Amino acid sequence: MKKTLHINLAGHVFSIEEDAFERLDTYLKSVEARLGNSDEAQETLEDINLRMAELFRGVHRDASSPVTLTDVEDVIGTLGAPEDYEVPGDEDQETWQGEEEKTTSYPIGPRKQLFRDPDDRVLGGVCSGLGHYFNTGPALFRLLFIIATLFYGSSLLIYIILWIAIPKAITVQQRIMMMGGAPGSDSWRRRQANKSVVNTSTNGVVRVIAVIAGLILVLFSFGLLVTLIMTLSLSEVVFGLLFSESTWVPGIGHFFLMPWQEVLGYTGLALTLGMPLLVLFYLGMHLIFQFRRGGTAFLVTSLVLWLLGTGMLMYTGMSVARGFTRSMDVQKSEMLEIPASDTIYVQPSKSSLELGDGVHIFSKDGISVRKQDENLVLTGSPRIDVESGRQNFRIKVEKSARGKNSESAVANANKIEYFYLQDDSLLLLDRYFSIQNVGLFRHQQVDVTLEVPENKEVKFDERLESLIVKDE
Repeated sequence: MKKTLHINLAGHVFSIEEDAFERLDTYLKSVEARLGNSDEAQETLEDINLRMAELFRGVHRDASSPVTLTDVEDVIGTLGAPEDYEVPGDEDQETWQGEEEKTTSYPIGPRKQLFRDPDDRVLGGVCSGLGHYFNTGPALFRLLFIIATLFYGSSLLIYIILWIAIPKAITVQQRIMMMGGAPGSDSWRRRQANKSVVNTSTNGVVRVIAVIAGLILVLFSFGLLVTLIMTLSLSEVVFGLLFSESTWVPGIGHFFLMPWQEVLGYTGLALTLGMPLLVLFYLGMHLIFQFRRGGTAFLVTSLVLWLLGTGMLMYTGMSVARGFTRSMDVQKSEMLEIPASDTIYVQPSKSSLELGDGVHIFSKDGISVRKQDENLVLTGSPRIDVESGRQNFRIKVEKSARGKNSESAVANANKIEYFYLQDDSLLLLDRYFSIQNVGLFRHQQVDVTLEVPENKEVKFDERLESLIVKDE
């Protein structure tokens, strides 16, 4: 076990391993020897000590964990070797005119990059990171996000995306790249001097606003989450209340989705709608209690689950759409007996009229869902075409339906029930066709064609006249 020492670096107490202390002491003495003993050199050395203390504090928040030799080497690699520092007074020293004073006494720092600041954050440190990057401070960005969230809810989604996309400044090198500026420069010293004053004055106001916003988010998202859970788990009860007991029957979804599609679709819907609400609830709790662990993992997991739910919905939709890909028909033709009477009477069969009873619930492309005796019935109205002047008395019934392939389309068409019956000059046709075995809705249709001999007149019952195809 390595021996540890306790040191005071620019007013900050650290525990440091013995080999790390020796490397640090050697480095600081070399820098001091390089800079000399002038007042300006001493001020620079103090700034370097302060910067090193800040970098060490970013990794070791207290003295319980010792600074290691690797930490010291990382800081030295960031600040530069002693020979990288130019001695004040050298003939080749460059000077900037105007507001910026001498800056070449310090090594050029790494290129500035955007990171989240974990030490100055309300949620994920996004606003602090933006403030460092644009040299404006976090207060401006926090105010903009709060205003945008109140008026445009999409700004919250933008913040979540930035939270996930922008890396957190963890290592010493990342903190240097986030802050920008060479250690000891005037701009860096001004930031250090003003940092505590700005944070104290702005964070108090931001904290109050954050707690209020958090309460609003928690109450809003919790209410919607409860509503969503009740709607999905008690959908039959909820829809029964919305449509009244007389117009709603459990299981209406079976007409449009197969069992696995219902499970996949409801799961995808729950994830797609529920995960954003859960994220809002988490953010509200985060604003109130400011817990610091698990934020990124939770948001990434939520995003993955939301994408998974969206994918489930898309796959369900595509699978349903594939069920309408192919259209096929099944035809039946039968010669009827030519009656002696000059008039042929076409009337609806009594049994088919009963299919039109009950409470109408839903209609789509000529197919209706009706409630009859606590059961659901899927019915449709046929189209009737009359062709006069033919030699024979013939009826043609064409049943058509859609499916994902020819076989399934034919199977769906064969599930259509439609009947007719001749009694001399009386022809009974079904007013409605039905789908047997509670089949799926697949654009089922029935076309009836009557070929009527010459010198024969056809009279339709008024209950069938609306089904006749009119010649244009």
